[in-house]
Amino acid sequence: MRLVLIFISIFILSGCENKTKILKDIPNTKVENEIAKVIFQRCQRCHGLRAEIAALTKSDIIAHYSKKDLIEALTLYQKGKRDRHRFGFLMKGIIVDLSSDDIRILADYISKIEEKN
Repeated sequence: MRLVLIFISIFILSGCENKTKILKDIPNTKVENEIAKVIFQRCQRCHGLRAEIAALTKSDIIAHYSKKDLIEALTLYQKGKRDRHRFGFLMKGIIVDLSSDDIRILADYISKIEEKN
């Protein structure tokens, strides 16, 4: 019986590992960077061409965010659980259709955008 419980626990825990993969610091490939550029066009109207503008003069400058912080913020906006400066509804509408991989590659792109200047 113990052996069965151990195997079930290992099986369940191994499934949880896949959900945290997007938080690992895996750099984008060239193809992913091209995809991220297209996705980032949604952000440029408010955050600027290089993410250097405080959106509507209220938000933080997202170019200074780390990849991990961007993933967390975007995921929370997408789930409707973040509403900084009352922009939650706006951000959710913009990113609602992004997958977790899209968020990961977008976050990697934005976190390294200052290096590209």
